[in-house]
Amino acid sequence: MDPDMPVLRPSIPPTPMGPSWRGRRSRGGGWGGLMPTMDEFFGTSTQVCGGFWPFSTDMALPVEGVPIGRSMTTGAGVCCDPISWFRAGIIEQPSMFVMGLPAIGKSTFVRRQVWGMSALGMNAIIPGDLKPDYAELVRLLGGQVIRLGSGLGSINPLDPGGIHEALKRLTGDAREDLLADYHERRSALMEVLLTISRTGREEGRRTVSDVESNVLSTALKILYERTKDDPEPPVIPDLRDLVRQGTPEIRAAAVFDDPENDEAYARSTRDLLSSLHGLANPMGRFGRLFCEQTTERLDLSRPVDFDISALAQAGDDVVAAVLAATWSSAFAAKNAADMMAEAGLQPRRNHVIIMDEMHRALRASPLMVDRLDLLTRLNRQWGVGQIMITHTFADLLCLDTQAQNNKARGFVERSKIKVLGALSRTEIKRYLRGESGLPISVREEDMLADWATPTNFDANASFKGVGKFLIKLGGLPVTTPARTACDLVMSPEDIPDPSTVNALVCQLMSAYQFRPNDCLQIVKEHRHHKYAGRARMFFESVQQEMDEPALEQCA
Repeated sequence: MDPDMPVLRPSIPPTPMGPSWRGRRSRGGGWGGLMPTMDEFFGTSTQVCGGFWPFSTDMALPVEGVPIGRSMTTGAGVCCDPISWFRAGIIEQPSMFVMGLPAIGKSTFVRRQVWGMSALGMNAIIPGDLKPDYAELVRLLGGQVIRLGSGLGSINPLDPGGIHEALKRLTGDAREDLLADYHERRSALMEVLLTISRTGREEGRRTVSDVESNVLSTALKILYERTKDDPEPPVIPDLRDLVRQGTPEIRAAAVFDDPENDEAYARSTRDLLSSLHGLANPMGRFGRLFCEQTTERLDLSRPVDFDISALAQAGDDVVAAVLAATWSSAFAAKNAADMMAEAGLQPRRNHVIIMDEMHRALRASPLMVDRLDLLTRLNRQWGVGQIMITHTFADLLCLDTQAQNNKARGFVERSKIKVLGALSRTEIKRYLRGESGLPISVREEDMLADWATPTNFDANASFKGVGKFLIKLGGLPVTTPARTACDLVMSPEDIPDPSTVNALVCQLMSAYQFRPNDCLQIVKEHRHHKYAGRARMFFESVQQEMDEPALEQCA
């Protein structure tokens, strides 16, 4: 045997590895990798019992209200709703205005608000749900869904609803105030319905005349006195018959100089009777919507949704009439509930009114514009929040008169929270910057316009900005030199050179002789602005370093 020749020995097969807690290493053995150890989160009993906060970092926005999503810049959680921010002193009016193109998620955003506010003890009132977007959510929350439409349900414009019970329990001045409010609301609603019913007729017959308004108001008060103790309220056919009958008071309202003249009275009330008959006729275009008793009355102890989706294809005039009736009913019930709470007869509840497709109701009648104008001015005293939703700012500038357009524009100005979705660049430049004066930076303008770009050219393509919104708390209005200086410092993204801003501010101080303390007070009032901290530091440094001679030479 050659000693240098290698010895061949039989190979020993490898011992197969047995199964372990991680499985087998062989192919198909189910070998599992190690999972990293998860971080543990700790919180106080108040935090844990009140609901776990799912975001590990915070941002400059106040953590108050309903969690609505994450910031696109920081990834932090964003909380926002009009009532919570009003309670916290962040805004002066509990109002929110939501605007964006169709199919970008406005209704989804508001549903998130309704859901969160319900958990915080605030009931939502949706006086007109056209699609419907909120009916299923309201049912889920144990709320009341009132369906209106041909063969589904009706609403009696003369039904006092919750006011009837409140009038029985209230006394003194409170009762008289509520009764006067009831008469005013009922007369205004009937005028709106008559105006809508006359739409499309010959020129000069759209609105209710002064004589007709006087007759209508008088007849409604007489009808109330006759039926206030009846178990069921009167309906429009009863009002029509009363006007046709013509009591001495109604005749005097129609023909004040010759009330006994039957021919003159018939001539003065002919058009009014014809319009009332159109509303009272179940075979007319409004069907049985207004000529019968209310199918289901409101219960404001829980969320309420008026589902009018069955009327979506019934025509703008029918939809506008129903919206006018539901809005009036909701506002009247809320007013009665507040007066009962003030008298100590029931607990006070906070409500938020969701006004979707707002422009359709505003175009119904100038009285609807006036009603909403009053609500946006006095909602702070009434204890009711509001969320107004429309597609574009141009929707509010297409009313009959310039005065109505100005009032509608005021809705946006008085809404302290403005939520903007995808918008066209024309809309941004012409209306947001021009008509409303909303401070939109160039970067924000580009972002909103980019959100309105389709994702592709497919038939089912959506916008880039689906589910994305820009929340604006307004801005500092340019009304005084001090506010102008604050605008310059708090909006540095519009001016690339900071030295230019400093020079302009100094020139304003020198020309108009105001002090940095004046600007600090304005900044304090708008402390939640994105650049409020930067502005405060700027004016504090100016206040420390500047004396009287230096003020004249500041520029």
